[in-house]
Amino acid sequence: MAIYHLSLKTISRSKGQSAVASSAYRSGSKLKDFETGEVKDFTKKHGVAYSEIQLPAQAPAKFTDREELWNAVEEKESKSNSQLAREVELALPSELERPTQIKLVHDYVQTNFVDRGMCADWSIHDKEDGNPHAHIMLTTRAIKKNGTWAPKQKSDYLLDENGAKVPQIDPKTGQQKIGARGRKMWRRTTESYMDWNDRSNAETWRKNWADSCNRYLKPEDQIDHRSYERQGLEQVPTIHEGHVAREMGERSERVQINRQIKTSNQQLLLLQQSLEALRDKIKELLERLQEAINERIRQSGLNRVNDEAGRVEPAEPAVSDRDTGAKIKQRQAQRRESATERKNRDVRQSRPSYARKSGIADPNFYVKRSGPSR
Repeated sequence: MAIYHLSLKTISRSKGQSAVASSAYRSGSKLKDFETGEVKDFTKKHGVAYSEIQLPAQAPAKFTDREELWNAVEEKESKSNSQLAREVELALPSELERPTQIKLVHDYVQTNFVDRGMCADWSIHDKEDGNPHAHIMLTTRAIKKNGTWAPKQKSDYLLDENGAKVPQIDPKTGQQKIGARGRKMWRRTTESYMDWNDRSNAETWRKNWADSCNRYLKPEDQIDHRSYERQGLEQVPTIHEGHVAREMGERSERVQINRQIKTSNQQLLLLQQSLEALRDKIKELLERLQEAINERIRQSGLNRVNDEAGRVEPAEPAVSDRDTGAKIKQRQAQRRESATERKNRDVRQSRPSYARKSGIADPNFYVKRSGPSR
């Protein structure tokens, strides 16, 4: 499977770096630094497979010579902390042949950088150690239509929410400041001339590189610019080795660590595949069980319909006038009986407590049998 790697760096004077020397090293060429007179000779460098310069339409024709291009950059970026160039380093799919790799990088550089106004100087390195990669050096300053360098920043009037210029206020008077020759002073703002330094560019360039590679790669070799965590994969990422570690081979601790990580990831992949197969089996069994339940319910419904269709309800007996009269007399008797029971219940509840306890039914029992006192 192809690997994904893309890193962004800056080449700057504050780090003691030189754009001329960086280009000479990456292209394996011999360049002269016009400022110092030094010659940077890397023609004996091994592993430089291809180099190319791509320029926007408005760039001077002499910039096709990398010595002219980067000396012009060095001359323009004269500050001690100036950023001289941006570098994009990316891994090339070893599954692709060299002509395909060259076309892949060329089209990627053209679409993402040159069409946006950058000058690009890039080289492919391949020491036949399974790690082909490309170094892309990009200018940090745009070129105007007349072929001259544009400023890195531009100043413009600060505008309010209505699009009107915001005045500079004198804190002493509270009034708008007045400059030379009685001119009113307005607040200004500074912004980048181009949006190349926007942080969102990094994510865009990383994604576009993955998409560009995947156009040439087989489905099983596709790459993804996202981390394993963002992809939802339970894998451990390898660490960067570098050419020094690769040359050391087994003596390098980084090489040994990466081999252990790859072995662990392979074992983890086998476990994940087994788990996925088990999940598929469980899903299949659940579907079969649900089908059986649905069939059982369907059969039960059919049986109930058949039973109801074959059932014969018994006919109600005919009602005669004699039966109707007998029922009326029966209900009247029940009502008379109920009235008698209610009357007896009322009598029992009105008796004294001693009479109720002794079970005497007539509350006047003692009154009837009592005579005059002697």
